[in-house]
Amino acid sequence: MIVLSIGILITLFIIYSVLGTTKRAKSIPFLKGIYYHRGFYDNHEIAENSMRSFEKCINKGYGIELDVQLTQDKQVVVFHDDRLERMCHSHLVVKETSFEDLSHFYLLETNDKIPLFEDVLKLNNGRVPIYIEIKDFSMNFKELVNMTLQLMEKYPGDYYVCSFNVIAIIYLRKLNPKILRGVISQNFKNDNYSKFKGFLLQNMFLNFLAKPDVISYEYNEINWSVRLNKLLKRKIAGWAIASQQEFDAYKDFFDIAVIEHFEPTK
Repeated sequence: MIVLSIGILITLFIIYSVLGTTKRAKSIPFLKGIYYHRGFYDNHEIAENSMRSFEKCINKGYGIELDVQLTQDKQVVVFHDDRLERMCHSHLVVKETSFEDLSHFYLLETNDKIPLFEDVLKLNNGRVPIYIEIKDFSMNFKELVNMTLQLMEKYPGDYYVCSFNVIAIIYLRKLNPKILRGVISQNFKNDNYSKFKGFLLQNMFLNFLAKPDVISYEYNEINWSVRLNKLLKRKIAGWAIASQQEFDAYKDFFDIAVIEHFEPTK
């Protein structure tokens, strides 16, 4: 009897944790459709997370997915990696470098540079929805969340804020529960997490604290918790789909398809 009772309690906790999402997203129209991962880019002529990649999204009418983080001088910039190695062939760390110093670098072999988040907002000006990913995993994530929301205060368009850092989303919810928010997850078995932490994150057992409007999951790693939330009509985003074949295979499952490297047929 004791074992059965413990099993029931554990089962109820799992269900409560996973289903800790809000239902308000159900009627929000921009939480459906196609968003481009880091903009519409090829990293040859147009670089990811660049002004031109976002302008191309806007001109084609697609939503934008982008990444924000802080520089040393507390500027919110749009850049994916914590270091410049991959995109700028430098060993500098973004959070340890001023924006002025970052502005001297070009992204790969293009003419694009790392943009300020506020400049991207001015460029878009509400024309297409934005999926904002908070990149900071350090203890200073509160500062990034605060500054990001400050920039969004007078923004005229549709957006929602997500992060792999579920603690940042919990903080965002307490700071301003009206902001649409999402938790990003995937299979963490091969990442630098302990087995316990990876298990918690990939199964989204902290959703009862974050209460995300959207669950964003790696498209080809759908697990039981994603399927359960889908069954209960939660908004599900799949990232980052990179071909027409993959898009066709998964488009009916996801509300939001976060895609890259191709333009889907109508």
